Amino acid sequence: MKAGSKITNVQVQVVEVPLKKQWQISLYKANVRRHAIVRVSTESGVVGYGEASPSPAFMGEGADGVATVIRTYLAPAVTGLEIFDVEKLHLAMDGAIAGNEAAKSAIDIAVHDAMGKLLDEPLYRLLGGNTKAGRVALSWVVSIQGDAEAIEEAKRYAAMGFRTIKLKIGKEPKRDVAIVEAVAKALGDGVAIRLDANQGYDVGTAVRVIREIEEKVPIESVEQPVPRWNLEGLKVIRSKVATPIMVDEAIFGPQDALKVITAGACDIVNIKIGKVGGIWPARKVAAIAGAAGVPCTVGSNLELSIGSAAALHFAAATAAVKFPSDLLIGPFLHEHDVTEKSLSEWFSDGYGLVPEVPGLGVVPIV
Repeated sequence: MKAGSKITNVQVQVVEVPLKKQWQISLYKANVRRHAIVRVSTESGVVGYGEASPSPAFMGEGADGVATVIRTYLAPAVTGLEIFDVEKLHLAMDGAIAGNEAAKSAIDIAVHDAMGKLLDEPLYRLLGGNTKAGRVALSWVVSIQGDAEAIEEAKRYAAMGFRTIKLKIGKEPKRDVAIVEAVAKALGDGVAIRLDANQGYDVGTAVRVIREIEEKVPIESVEQPVPRWNLEGLKVIRSKVATPIMVDEAIFGPQDALKVITAGACDIVNIKIGKVGGIWPARKVAAIAGAAGVPCTVGSNLELSIGSAAALHFAAATAAVKFPSDLLIGPFLHEHDVTEKSLSEWFSDGYGLVPEVPGLGVVPIV
């Protein structure tokens, strides 16, 4: 064991950062986001940073609750443990409190950051090495908004190099069909369209809307069209449409991944580190999906650069991640960041460039 790798202290603070424009999906809308930033200190003096940016409507956790859970349950459970004993750390956290995956993910990310710093290696090398030549293909997400605004945003980010544009839908079926057709026409060939209903439809509506869109424009996939619990509904939709079905909210950890994939309820898995409990369980989700031949993408909870860097390293090191990932949305959308350099600056022509710096590769200023 590397000397000085025991956890001596865990601190957490909540920061509130305005968004440049309102963010809306079928579940909620927001003008600001609250983020829990975690600082894990070790005996050697090395400090690792983590972040959780959950939305309560989506995950059942909020940043303030995350901070309370970490201070009350998780920090006492992990203090004194070795940062390299990641499985043991997760068993300790799970034993201290059930669920609360966002809170656990913040500590998990901080521990991985500290490991990389202690070993003087960028995080992706600890996760299996770089499977993507140092860059991860990205997708951009257009939230629910006015049609003219949505079209303008899609065109702007496509011009920046994003080759996959994901449109949030799920509130108004008629409008959903129209905006998808309008955006596809505005973008032309060469840009893939992905849709995300965030559980906004019932099964019949999902089938009707997807079929109607399929008749007008090609789409890459449709993400989580019905509620997370409705695996039978997802199977029905898969049987009645040609477009691949992606799951997100249906998977909050490895056990969910096994259940969803075994049920034949998806074609693609969206892995969100903050939703499944951290990098360690995210690797298990990816292993299950990869073994089943189900490709993955890496999603965003609108994290700032700390959480986004964790997702970038994970995506770079994970062969099962085959679809463009919307993991850099938060650094672009917020008014400011909590690091010296925003991860949005590690972007080039539609790709996220993996930092060749020990740990996460970002320098917090909180």
